[in-house]
Amino acid sequence: MARSGQQKELAPEVTFAWIRYFLGRSLQFVGMLLVTGAAVLFFGADAERRMLAFTGLGALLFAVGWVLAKKRPEGAR
Repeated sequence: MARSGQQKELAPEVTFAWIRYFLGRSLQFVGMLLVTGAAVLFFGADAERRMLAFTGLGALLFAVGWVLAKKRPEGAR
């Protein structure tokens, strides 16, 4: 454990891995919100195309986020 004032710097690769991981998790969250929002907003409406477009976009964002966050960075608990 590092004392105050003596923080250990992370290697750029590790920092990039964490950024990629959290970006992926964020995309997954936004994708799930978009799919859920499309189901709620367009339930019973005649706007099938818009509902499918929003659902497809949400699924795409989720899939991209899943690929980015597939492997948790080293040193994670």
